[in-house]
Amino acid sequence: MRPPAPRRPGLSPSQRQDAAVPDESVQRAQPEVFAVESAKPARIASVKDLARPIGQADAAAVLGPVAQTTDFVKRREERRRAKRSFVVKTAFGACVGVLMLSGLVWVLFFSSLFALDLDHVVVEGVQPGIVSEEEVRAVLVPYAGTPLPRISTGAIASDVAKIPAVSTLEVSRRWPTGLRVVLAVRTPAMIEGAEGSYRLVDAQGVSFAAAEPLPAGLPYVVLPEEEGKRREAAEDVLQVWAACSDSLKARIGWVSADGAGVSFAIDTGATVKWGTAEDSALKARVLEVLIAQRGAAVYDVSAPTHPVIA
Repeated sequence: MRPPAPRRPGLSPSQRQDAAVPDESVQRAQPEVFAVESAKPARIASVKDLARPIGQADAAAVLGPVAQTTDFVKRREERRRAKRSFVVKTAFGACVGVLMLSGLVWVLFFSSLFALDLDHVVVEGVQPGIVSEEEVRAVLVPYAGTPLPRISTGAIASDVAKIPAVSTLEVSRRWPTGLRVVLAVRTPAMIEGAEGSYRLVDAQGVSFAAAEPLPAGLPYVVLPEEEGKRREAAEDVLQVWAACSDSLKARIGWVSADGAGVSFAIDTGATVKWGTAEDSALKARVLEVLIAQRGAAVYDVSAPTHPVIA
């Protein structure tokens, strides 16, 4: 059996009257309490709400807080301004770069700031009587006033190499307005020509300068005009000349070579048929013995072990 619930003490009539009439402070606070309780989250707009005109107050309730929309618009505008600023700065930088590059190209390739000045050209390796500095500078005249970056050192080298006496050369730029030309002159190895027009010839058979005055100790030669045979003939002459003693060289006149054989005359008027340049040392010894022992019009030592005289 459940025990009876305790009874609450009853209120007196005066207490019940006080409880029925709320205090003035409570009455003044009640509207604020009711306002807080009546605040509700913005409801989602329906199709019916958007289909009819609504007032400003109702729009706030339908579309949501105005502050959020304003912040979104501000951020979007800031992004647009940042993008425009980036585009403008990039375009400005590109324009400045193009202008600077164009100015640099103009200064280097078209202005007179780096133009070739012949007074600033240095020429090394010249040899008076064979090739002079004036000859080299004359070749450079067409290039005067041209900016150094536009000058081809290879083209200048090719032009200077057309001087017959030049064997090898090197051309380099001397900034800001000069050149340096270093050349090597051909070495005389023999003399070719006739009286009054003797010319110096190098070991490759290249005739490169007037022989004035005539150098001593070089053979007088007659070489073929054809370039390939001329070089071979010049090499044969030098090999024969090197094999002869100084006393025999003093008796040798004009040496003729055609690339197939060598022959020359000596001071007695006799002709020497040397043949090829092979065994030149043996041929030179045999020839000296024959000249000393027998006078003849022709000495043929082309086969040195079986010489022939006539």
